[in-house]
Amino acid sequence: MACCECWEGLTGQKESLQLVPRKVPISALILGTGPLGCGWAGDVSEGEAQATILQALSLGIQYVDTAPWYGGGLSEQRVGQALATAQDKVVLSTKVGRFIVAKQESPAYGHRVETGYDFLTDGYHQNIPVWDYRKEGIEESFRQSRQRLGRSFIDCLRIHDAEDSERWEEACSHDGAVNTLVSLRSRGEIGQVSLGFNKVDFLMKTILRFPVGTFDNIMVARTWNLLDQSAYPLLLECEKRGIKVQMAAIFCAGLLWGQDLYMYSSDVPREAAEKVKRWGELAKSFSLSLPAVALAFAYLPACVDRIAIGCASAEQVCSNVQLCNADVPRELWQRAKAESAGCILMELCSADGYTGEMLFGTHENMEHLALVEEILAPLYRPRQALKPT
Repeated sequence: MACCECWEGLTGQKESLQLVPRKVPISALILGTGPLGCGWAGDVSEGEAQATILQALSLGIQYVDTAPWYGGGLSEQRVGQALATAQDKVVLSTKVGRFIVAKQESPAYGHRVETGYDFLTDGYHQNIPVWDYRKEGIEESFRQSRQRLGRSFIDCLRIHDAEDSERWEEACSHDGAVNTLVSLRSRGEIGQVSLGFNKVDFLMKTILRFPVGTFDNIMVARTWNLLDQSAYPLLLECEKRGIKVQMAAIFCAGLLWGQDLYMYSSDVPREAAEKVKRWGELAKSFSLSLPAVALAFAYLPACVDRIAIGCASAEQVCSNVQLCNADVPRELWQRAKAESAGCILMELCSADGYTGEMLFGTHENMEHLALVEEILAPLYRPRQALKPT
């Protein structure tokens, strides 16, 4: 079986990711609260935000993810208000790498002021994020987050978007974000150390740089879905290292839900639109909705234990929850292989599951795979379960 030339042959053997066809339970969902920061979903009122979170809890979602980046702290503030009244235990994750300052104070931070901040928050505050992956910056980010969330203990803390050379080197330095989070975990102030990136190459080289056991899980966005499987080699490495994976942006930020929005942009590539059409036809032939198939696909890798679903309203929460527990037959994936619906190849391994290899085709993330090859070539170890050191 052919696999992507960008990573085939790195180990001298062809490797397959363990893929397990299974229903997605509601308990596997994470409520993603990026939209509640008034970003790509537009303005979300305080009442709508609270209704969204409370609806998720009432339907059985018991994990909420947020970040200072989402609305310059607005999402965290809203999550904290909602969870203050929650009766049941709710798992909470947030992120570090940015702290929030008043706009009038921002000139003092120079190039560290985020220039890509496009959340519609002027009606709520006059603040802006500043990026800092050094120990002091991480500690300030964490201090602010705990205050907004109303919690002293955070279940999972993720390093967010360290995806250029300066931010990444800072995060991975001796006094940087990774070691700071490991220290917070050892002191019992957080439960898990995680990463939350979009780019496969930066995720890969981060987990390879640190010992097994450093990262409890990672959140992978945009690169494992029906249209783009460029996270495949990363998932292989996570499987070996025992790192759980939490998927995000599995609907390509709206396109796989029928919206004219692809990865937070209204510019939808023709190739992506064609793939959506083919996947939609395949789903319909099995009497399934395209979003249900997209959710099931994201949950196929055995290393994936949760899926983050961004919601801007209580109605969106209900629509996503209704996708859970869909019975997606093996035959659908076999048809996908035969028809190359999303440039995906799978082979049936046993009665219990699949192993699979992906044929990625040409898409915007191919350069990530080439970088992954450069990272892996001198470092790759024989395929086996790795033990913490």
